Amino acid sequence: MAIIQYVLFLCLAGVFATSNQGSTDTTDTYPFSKIGKQYYLVNTGVKMNWFEAALVCRTYDSDLVTIETADEMNALSFYLITNGHGDKYFWTSGSDLGVEGKFMSLSNGRPMTYAKWSGGQPDNAGNNEDCVHIWNINNIFHMNDYPCTGQGYPICEMRRPSKSFGEENCSAGIPKCAIDKFLQKYLQTADMFNCT
Repeated sequence: MAIIQYVLFLCLAGVFATSNQGSTDTTDTYPFSKIGKQYYLVNTGVKMNWFEAALVCRTYDSDLVTIETADEMNALSFYLITNGHGDKYFWTSGSDLGVEGKFMSLSNGRPMTYAKWSGGQPDNAGNNEDCVHIWNINNIFHMNDYPCTGQGYPICEMRRPSKSFGEENCSAGIPKCAIDKFLQKYLQTADMFNCT
């Protein structure tokens, strides 16, 4: 029985070791589009509130966009303006639903590290503006706090590969990762081959 396990291991290890050769991007990005350095799904089909927008992104195994740099904001702004979306509001993952004035990202649970607020924003008008959307001011998109029940369109951001639990090599497409994963699964189920 040990010989069969060893042969099975060698065959599968060979398959995993050669599966990524010659490929630089094994990620299927459809229906997301590369805008700047990230992949986004800009949905302009139906207006929805912030909660619905977050759920729509989850159906695509993604999250509402978390804008983290000026470059990311500029790339999105350029894309939205040049594609005729300058008259629309787009939801981001930011909100201060937990603590008023402390804007956090729904997608990563951390404080927003970048903000390009419109003049006088955030202002929590009517004590009811807790979610962040972007809107066009003079052909440049800016952030604004807005009622979460208001209407806007989602921008979903493709999730980045996780680097937790020893996944550092996996995002780089290194064959060793496939072997490591196989070995972990094998060791978890190795007793199933023991018939005694």
